[in-house]
Amino acid sequence: MPKQKLLLVYLGNEQGSWGVIAYPRPTHYYIMPGILYCAQSLALDPWINERYEISWRFFNAAVQSRDEILTTVLDHGAAIVGFSVFCWNAADTFWLIKQLKLQSRESCVMAGGPEVSLTNAVEATAFFSENPGVDLLVFGEAEAKIASLVKAAVLRDTPLTGVTGYAFSPRLGGFAEFTKGFLESADTIPSIYPFALDIKRSVGCGLAMVYETGRGCPYRCIYCQFSHRNHRPFRFSATRVKQELAWLFGQGIECIHFADAVFDLDPDFAKDILDSCIRLNRSTSLFFYCSFYRLDDELARLFALSRAQICVGVQTTNPLVLAKINRTLSPRLFDDIRGILAQHNLNFYIDLIFGLPLDTVGSFGKSFADALELGPSFIMVFPLTLIKGTPLEQNAREYGMTVYSQKETDECGLMCGIEYRNIALSSEFSLHDLSDFDDLALALFYFYNRFRMSLSYLEKRCGPDTARLYQSIGKKTKSFLKKTGQSATNTTFVTGFEDEIREVFLSEAASAGAGNLECIAFKEIFKLDIFRILMNNTSQREKMFKTSTDKSLFPASAGHRALSDETRILRTAPGKAINCAFRLSDLRQLHVLKDSIIQSKETVYVSAPYSRWDILVFSLSPIEEFLLDIIPTDKPVKWRHLVQSAQRAGIAPGQRSSDQSAVCDALATLTDQDIIITV
Repeated sequence: MPKQKLLLVYLGNEQGSWGVIAYPRPTHYYIMPGILYCAQSLALDPWINERYEISWRFFNAAVQSRDEILTTVLDHGAAIVGFSVFCWNAADTFWLIKQLKLQSRESCVMAGGPEVSLTNAVEATAFFSENPGVDLLVFGEAEAKIASLVKAAVLRDTPLTGVTGYAFSPRLGGFAEFTKGFLESADTIPSIYPFALDIKRSVGCGLAMVYETGRGCPYRCIYCQFSHRNHRPFRFSATRVKQELAWLFGQGIECIHFADAVFDLDPDFAKDILDSCIRLNRSTSLFFYCSFYRLDDELARLFALSRAQICVGVQTTNPLVLAKINRTLSPRLFDDIRGILAQHNLNFYIDLIFGLPLDTVGSFGKSFADALELGPSFIMVFPLTLIKGTPLEQNAREYGMTVYSQKETDECGLMCGIEYRNIALSSEFSLHDLSDFDDLALALFYFYNRFRMSLSYLEKRCGPDTARLYQSIGKKTKSFLKKTGQSATNTTFVTGFEDEIREVFLSEAASAGAGNLECIAFKEIFKLDIFRILMNNTSQREKMFKTSTDKSLFPASAGHRALSDETRILRTAPGKAINCAFRLSDLRQLHVLKDSIIQSKETVYVSAPYSRWDILVFSLSPIEEFLLDIIPTDKPVKWRHLVQSAQRAGIAPGQRSSDQSAVCDALATLTDQDIIITV
């Protein structure tokens, strides 16, 4: 008898969003481990394995239409279909379930994930009334119970014993048990590696793996789901983690997104895993959530070498708010580790939440200014949303929150493009404040990474109220977009918008008192930003990351001497050498020099490094300008060709006993960048 099919589905809507700091492609298919854990648990059950062929599919609604996804699911012909439901995919997923049931009435549909985690029978009755296509809900971590629940759904059996966290639809008996137990050790989570990577991707899309080194969070923030599971975090063994990562690094995955609530909770464990990543990884970008509570030079060095992007959840720097939301924020972040962050140039960004209990518009602005002072690669801002099942969601009024309907937020005409659902703001905030926040968010998402040099100047020139600066930029940008019928998203660059952006920025500088010569100099800063944006939009970005990993000095060989230990090897990167009307060092101090700046042309190199989004621009010596002009980004250069070109350019003297030595000596002068050359 042929097996029936059981299909598990994750429907995402993923983009590179604040974009391309961590991810080399603008859109990605995310592999969610929860589905894989459930599939493995089902496969390990003899009764289910004998009767069902288990598979999974990952979709991305950002690049696939709903109808295309529905057709793929229907073509699979599964008797049982399970969906993973989060706040960001709930609308698309429930639409898919409805259509699936209309065309395949006999299919059994189950759903799990945070967005369907119910707490009582009243909620269950309401849910099944609104979503009649769903047959079974699974609450919380599903690995240990998914097989038992599937068998109960198939057999239409009596209520389960010893299983918690589920609800069956009335047509399957309506049995429910709302207690949410949690897995207490890594032993209860099956290994899923290796697994089949047969994900059908659209052209231009990347592949990102969400990965866990363990589970649990020691903190009890009232707005977060992590606070609902056990407060004794556990880790998989370092051996297991390193073996799994070694396999993942060999699969051509563009990004591994570590989902641990606090990756650096145990610094020794973090250092061990990072060291392994540095040795094994060749082309995959890494992403971590960290606290930096116990950051030291060694951990910072490893983070830097791994080229990882790190999220630090600050949320607010207001001590009253921190106490109210049960969040601990280490003062070390703004005191003794500030120097460590700067020294190692860590690629970290900061989360801030707008509208927290007891917060005010003014104190949010201070939190924003505090975050900027740390020099993050980005600041991710969110309006406060009520996440289902959290203490804040369940007791919103007691915390002094005003809950806004979707209709109310839609009427605000918000344009940033971030998720404005389930909005609740402290009573100190209004919908007008939310509109101002949207201005700030649009400016951040659209400009911060692209125009880092320009914004750095404006931040210093316009004074401490940086939140107002970004709000003003966002408001002026919206005015232009509305007039032209365009929209700005955080992943695309509006063609032909350069002149308007420059005028928006110049108006801010002028309102802060910038004089004529200062504005002329600022246009040079803006020009450097534009050049770098254009390079980052080329196909070179992936190549530069991959080639930057193979770093080796030239060995001594017949007729050549080895390069000195001080000589570094350039990570090939797309770039452009251009003439600048002012010295770069003066432009960096323009907010101080103002109209006393002196015009003096120099050649500068504008680079687009993958490892950090902040712009890299430096002055060029004649030898550097020559080398950057002569050496391609994707081909090796032979010594004799380099020497001959150097002689023709007057860089290296001719007819010496060792022309190679002359070139080597010239190469040894490079300090800001390195060049890859082959013998």
